[in-house]
Amino acid sequence: MKSRTASLVRLCSCFAAAVLLAACVCLCGGPAGQSQPAGAGDKKKLFAVVFDFTAQDGGGKSISASADLPLEKQDIGRQLADSVRLKLAKNPRYELIDRLSTQEFSPPLPAGAEVRDVAKLMSERVGANIGVCGTVRKDGNKVSASVRMIDLTDPAGPAGWIKEFSDDTERARGVIAMQIVEAITNEPAWVPPQYGDEPEPKNFGRPLNVNGDFEAGNKGWDRPDNVSTFIADGPKDRGKILRVRTDLQRDPWLEYTRNLRLGKADPSNPPKIEKDTGYSSVAGLEGVHYNSEFLPAWPGQRYWLTADVSADSQGMFFPKVFVKGFKRTDAAKDGLPESSLAAMGLTPEQFAAMVPEKRKQLIEQDSKANPMRYMRETYRWYLSCRSKAGQWMHFAAPFPPRGGLPADVEFLQIQIYSYWPPGEYLWDNVFLFKDPNQAATQPEEKARTPNFRKADSQPAEK
Repeated sequence: MKSRTASLVRLCSCFAAAVLLAACVCLCGGPAGQSQPAGAGDKKKLFAVVFDFTAQDGGGKSISASADLPLEKQDIGRQLADSVRLKLAKNPRYELIDRLSTQEFSPPLPAGAEVRDVAKLMSERVGANIGVCGTVRKDGNKVSASVRMIDLTDPAGPAGWIKEFSDDTERARGVIAMQIVEAITNEPAWVPPQYGDEPEPKNFGRPLNVNGDFEAGNKGWDRPDNVSTFIADGPKDRGKILRVRTDLQRDPWLEYTRNLRLGKADPSNPPKIEKDTGYSSVAGLEGVHYNSEFLPAWPGQRYWLTADVSADSQGMFFPKVFVKGFKRTDAAKDGLPESSLAAMGLTPEQFAAMVPEKRKQLIEQDSKANPMRYMRETYRWYLSCRSKAGQWMHFAAPFPPRGGLPADVEFLQIQIYSYWPPGEYLWDNVFLFKDPNQAATQPEEKARTPNFRKADSQPAEK
């Protein structure tokens, strides 16, 4: 049914585009850059198709003919075209033909494709009035793209431009895709809020969490396990700090931390766990979380998080500080947590063998005695603390990046996360503040993607 509906929609679009094409006087393209992108001053809906780009190596040889090249080079044309599709689809004025349909109707098209042929393909088969094709070249770290935009909305005939784009940074594909979209729409692309957009306030006021400097030991935080987490003396002028190890053998560490949850181990008498600096270590798989107590949350509020971090690892290291939001909900009462089972002296098998009424009774009793065990995560944000080893660095950023905290968040928890590379991570001054610059509560800003969570509310297709 869905396929038949899509075909009808495509047929209607093709018919509309064919009528538009019939009104055109000629199909020859003008000189590059002769017109602005369609709709630059017009807000009507535009139907766009981004054809897969062709790709060339540094010598101008077609990559599709070079089977010995790495896969990432062979795919660079399609990858860039797909990035353009994703970014252009965020503009509400453009309706994008999806990637699979585009590839069904046409192979990759170079920037030098004949305008007459591309226009005919757009109008008679794809049903689009804006078309984009291009040629991508990769030479070392530099990526260059020649891109042609074809506009069929002008009654005088196809218009458009050919432009050159290039970048040699680690994010070349994303940078070039944004440049192309800005050229197509003739307006700046939307950029999400990023670290450093807002200056750190000079006076935050009183922090919401206690003991973010760890001077009072683990007050307000998890009890250290004394294998992967420690409250220790810091370097000069630092006082107490949190020290985290991720260079540990994974299996014995997992067994120890599980025994701690079940009350079968004591952090005052920790086991000896051997060092591991490989990919199979704690750093390479789980990483180490160190959590604060749950903090009351205020919907509509903005916050700031600060952290100081250092490490003895080599080169760069990549820890994070998460802030996660939770709410109490009956939906979480679908079983007994492992720690509750252990406290009751029950095994999972024994609990599963009980009659449903008895299981429900135990869950209700435990949820009243331990309500914080019956919560669901409803929000997540993190402060990225990418740093250079051997020096202390300070980080601070506000959240949510746009608007206020969602209404379904009752509690917040700070989770310090250390993982790769393996080594020792040092933390200090991990504090959560209300945004001192906020004068009133802010509404939650919904996701910019139009289909976000839409599938959750749709009935399953029969």
